[in-house]
Order: sequence, then structure tokens, then C-alpha cells
Amino acid sequence: MHVHAVEPARAMRAPLMTRLSALPAARLARVTVHPRTLAEADLHGVADVAVCHNMIACLAPADRRALWPTVARALVPGGSLLLDLPPARLPRKEIVRSYPERRVGAHVYGGRLIMAADGSRIRARFEYWVRERQRVLREHTETFWMWPASRAELTGSLAEYGFAPLPGRDDPAVLTMTLTAR
Repeated sequence: MHVHAVEPARAMRAPLMTRLSALPAARLARVTVHPRTLAEADLHGVADVAVCHNMIACLAPADRRALWPTVARALVPGGSLLLDLPPARLPRKEIVRSYPERRVGAHVYGGRLIMAADGSRIRARFEYWVRERQRVLREHTETFWMWPASRAELTGSLAEYGFAPLPGRDDPAVLTMTLTAR
């Protein structure tokens, strides 16, 4: 079995490569990391399973539609697609989720996520901090844009490219589809 890891973001490839480096040489030899988009990687019929983890929500609707045929090309007939579902709708009010703080040595790490509607998108702002006692040592903020889509919308869009829901897979956070036709 060969694994194709498609990761165009340098910031995400770094931890991926770190994790991969811990694998035994025989397993590592079966992994190819593509430092580009799936369309640029131009993979055809090489995968039994495609996993889109924590990224579909951040693709604008047109970019999602452009992704589906490239996923279909990369999969073998009968292959599966698993993807984390984006929020189904815009939040009605600002949502704040605090992360549990974790002590690592003398430092405490924490953060929170703040999500709010902004037009047809969701602004997701991640705030991270490192403290020592009561003093803040570092703070960092990142903002991502997300576009809501319901399970039904995604299922319908994927059906246009030969995908059908995989029976018995009703996880509320994950959409599981199979490639029935090209």
C-alpha cells in the first residue's frame, strides 16, 4: 500500500514531516508527500481512500466544486472519501470556545476560538497564548474564513462527480462517500 499525502501549506507540512520521520524506514518508503494542491499533484486512480481533514470548511464553494473532480480522479472506482463537515449554517451569534489550559514545565499554554458570521462566511479567529505565572510571554492570533454547507448540500454536489453516501456511516461530524462512477 502506498500513501499520497497532499499538503500544499508549508506550515502544515512541517508537523506532517516530523510525524512521518518517526516511522520505520519500510513504512516511510511507502509515503509520498506532495507539496502542492491535489490538482497540481495530478494523481489518477492511486487511492482507495481520500481524507480531507480540517480543510473543506475553509474552501469557498467554487473551490470545493473544483476539488471534487480531482478527488474522483485520484480515487480508484469504489474508493472512499471522508471529510470533516463544515458548519451547516452561519452562527446566529458570536461563539467562543476556550481550550483547556495545559502546563508544560513552567509555562501554561491556552487559547480560544471565536466564530462569528461575516456576510456569507464565518470568521474563525484563533487566539493562543503562553504564560509564566501571571505574565504573558507570547500571544498569537490567526484568522480563517469558513463557508457553511450542510451535509445535504455537500452530498448533492459530490453526486455530480459520481459519489454516493456510504451506507451505515452517519457520523454527525464526518461525511463518508464512495466513488460509484466516473
